[in-house]
Amino acid sequence: MSGLTGAEIERFRQLFERRKAALAAEIEVKLAEAKAERVAPDASAETDGGDRAVLDVTSHIDLATVSRDIQELRDTEAALESLARGTFGICEACGEEIAPERLRVYPTARRCAPCQSALERSRGDTPGARL
Repeated sequence: MSGLTGAEIERFRQLFERRKAALAAEIEVKLAEAKAERVAPDASAETDGGDRAVLDVTSHIDLATVSRDIQELRDTEAALESLARGTFGICEACGEEIAPERLRVYPTARRCAPCQSALERSRGDTPGARL
């Protein structure tokens, strides 16, 4: 396991458990809201184009939020699994320790900073403006 102390590992476990519960609750609420906000086909026909566009945009934003939360939930669950396996804080790419400072800033990090940078460069995920 990484160079984290037992107390730090326990703090991460508690953080992940709390975040997992919060995300699950948030996803449930957002999905319930989206279901409640659905416009019946008859009502949809009665709205003008502008109203319909606002409804569509709102629906897409809600779904994007849920999608982001689901990904964070998956990352949080993966971090909990790596804690259980004793591999938390070990880079999936090179097997080296992920710097504790990186984990404190980005607790669900799966790769050390150099491996993450290499992955982003290979995918073209370089920061900055693109044309």
